[in-house]
Amino acid sequence: MQPTATSVRNRLLARARLRHLQIFVKVAELQTVKRAAEAVGITQPTATQALADLERLLDGALFLRHSQGMTLTATGRALLPMARRMLGLVDDTAGQAAALARGSQAVVRVGAISAAVASGLRDVVPAFARAHPQILVQLHEGDAARLANWVADGDVDCALCRKPAVMTSGWDFTPLWPDRFAIVCGPSHALTRRREVGPADWTAATWLTLPPVVAARTEFDRLFEGAAAGPATYSVVTASPVMLQSLLAREDLLALVPVSVVQPELESGRLVELPGFGPAPFDAIGVLSPAQGRGPALERFLQALADSASP
Repeated sequence: MQPTATSVRNRLLARARLRHLQIFVKVAELQTVKRAAEAVGITQPTATQALADLERLLDGALFLRHSQGMTLTATGRALLPMARRMLGLVDDTAGQAAALARGSQAVVRVGAISAAVASGLRDVVPAFARAHPQILVQLHEGDAARLANWVADGDVDCALCRKPAVMTSGWDFTPLWPDRFAIVCGPSHALTRRREVGPADWTAATWLTLPPVVAARTEFDRLFEGAAAGPATYSVVTASPVMLQSLLAREDLLALVPVSVVQPELESGRLVELPGFGPAPFDAIGVLSPAQGRGPALERFLQALADSASP
């Protein structure tokens, strides 16, 4: 007899434990029960039993067992994101409960892309915390795709990002901070000692490039469109802000990036913006927020963002 959604749900509610989900996720990440058990802090037999219990409750195998370890079945791959989300909700619940027990009166859950954190939010959040110590701000950083999932699933109260191509129903986007592309490098790069820098210098340089799915890569390709031969590129392709900043500071490289991503490094002098490029505007960073049903704490946070907006 095939299980129904109702029967599986009832079994999970009656007998499933959060430990089952934790073991499932850890085994998926580490691919062995032994390492997963060590990471969670339980014995291997206990972890094996927990995993077997969960598979019985779900009426399906989550892993394929083989000599090299364990790999997810189709069922396991489908359920893993949901298990991770449920554990994430446990983390959020624990954080909010602890904050409320310590005297916080409300919580605002904020999702943000890295560019928003590096630019406007790094000033807004500390100022808001000083002005409203009774409100706990839970800040989660992720890429645009992850933010879209958080918004759709109701996991955040607002999201700092660029305007989505498709808006989530019931949510509004308000632009806050303009952005633009710039060519940047480390302070020791030879081109920082030149008063004028132009296309010939860019073609002769070695570039750190971003993945093709990133808007800055499209701008980079447009910069050298029609050239007989493109410039040399570094053997690493990354959109990680930390890696970008580290490589530019250490290696003799140029990169075309949004200013927002490297704003703290430009202000501190760890990176330098080269002249001669632009203007090259980029989509502004703004806030996605529900059109209705916003509580007082979220309204205060949105007002703080609005007060910080560039004219």
